[in-house]
Amino acid sequence: MKYCDKCKVTIRSNEAVCPLCQNRLVGTEGEEIYPEVPTIYRQFEMFFKLLILSTILAGVGCVAVNLILPQGGYWSVFVVLGILCFWISLAYAVKKKDNIPKNITVQVVILSLLSIGWDWLTGWRGWSLDFVLPITCIAAMISLSIIARVTKMPAGDYIVYLIVDIVFGIVPLIFYLTGLVGIVIPSVICIALSLLSLSVLILFEGKNMLQEIERNFHL
Repeated sequence: MKYCDKCKVTIRSNEAVCPLCQNRLVGTEGEEIYPEVPTIYRQFEMFFKLLILSTILAGVGCVAVNLILPQGGYWSVFVVLGILCFWISLAYAVKKKDNIPKNITVQVVILSLLSIGWDWLTGWRGWSLDFVLPITCIAAMISLSIIARVTKMPAGDYIVYLIVDIVFGIVPLIFYLTGLVGIVIPSVICIALSLLSLSVLILFEGKNMLQEIERNFHL
């Protein structure tokens, strides 16, 4: 055990300084009071190391090939940016792994913004609004519905995030009405699914929905 000469107390910890007066502790190291809780990185350390190494090799390899054969333009920049986008999304997913509904909702925002930025950097062909945004919203709404059923999640734990995802699903309607969408089929499917989900919520969970809105938005 560690001992503080100033406070005259014994510390059952491996800390170097006293938590009361910050004086340096003396004595031998003892057993930690609290067990060490491994992070998800520690639990899957080898997997993450291999994943990091693979992405580094992919990025470096593409840059090297691009420098050797520069006739096709600087396409390796987009590969590196794609790898960066992948790690941004994965980092948030790992950080918020205990809150699946919030994780899915924020992932919709991240993927949508990254795809729009990517589309803009590549000369804006509109594929982000035509395909990525509506398909991402559709996948998010379906995922939340399945998770809610399988895990028997209480309405209060997912209903607000589902409403947010429904709003994201209606966003393609704005792009559709303003003529920014070139291929309308994914957006129309997304809009229809959003309206259907909202109708189901109002009919079967209307009371709970109003309570959650009042509680979360302090209305």
